[in-house]
Amino acid sequence: GCTTAAFLHAHMLALLAAPALSVVSTASAASSPRLAARSALLRSLEPNSPPRLLNAEHMALIGQLEAAGTTPTTEDFLQLGLQGRWALCATIRNAGLLEPGMSPAHAAASGAGGAAGGLLPIGIARAETALSIGNSTVRSRAWFQLLDGERKQVGALLDVESRFAFESDSVTGARLLALRPARPPRLALKTNDLGCSIDALVEALHAQLSPEFALVEGEQYDRLRLSTTYLDESLWVARAAPHCCSVFYRADDEMAWLSGVQ
Repeated sequence: GCTTAAFLHAHMLALLAAPALSVVSTASAASSPRLAARSALLRSLEPNSPPRLLNAEHMALIGQLEAAGTTPTTEDFLQLGLQGRWALCATIRNAGLLEPGMSPAHAAASGAGGAAGGLLPIGIARAETALSIGNSTVRSRAWFQLLDGERKQVGALLDVESRFAFESDSVTGARLLALRPARPPRLALKTNDLGCSIDALVEALHAQLSPEFALVEGEQYDRLRLSTTYLDESLWVARAAPHCCSVFYRADDEMAWLSGVQ
């Protein structure tokens, strides 16, 4: 009812709005390990830049955030906190190879980013995931450029829509976001001469994008469970089995996502 929504609204503002105000102060950030790690991670990832692959330094900062922050575990908190549009800042398929102490050479040789040699050269300009709690849908879109068969640069779009439900982790009891594909992925290409196979193109895209972009019926991501390990008003860290990790930054303007709470 209205009373519950108003309480959640106030609770979310208290928990989530404070970090953004505190980050602008160097002294405040220095006094809190969580805020210091958050500030350092955002400086390194540059949220308004194209998405990139996480490295060992990023993973160390994420580990500090997860250790110092309050992990959201209730469905009400996640519903209010995740509603809206999120821009993908960075992702990695095998975060275990980038934990502190792992040598960069070993991580690169092991393919931590999932980008094996020989993948098509694709430039992803922007990727975002939008969650509609009321409709239980997730829409993930990635805008990118590639060279067509005539070696001309053309723009393209990958559009993936899925449905989600909240499930409980069998070990921790925390609420997980369980995704299933809602329809076949859509690939919009501004060329009739792709110059490569669709399979090769999709493989190159999946190597640079978070796992919800790879939701395809009958494939390994037929059912994807995302665990929220850190969440505040504008920063979201999500992990997926076995070792995926992704960092998102809120794309909604001026926290407009909260204005619909009645």
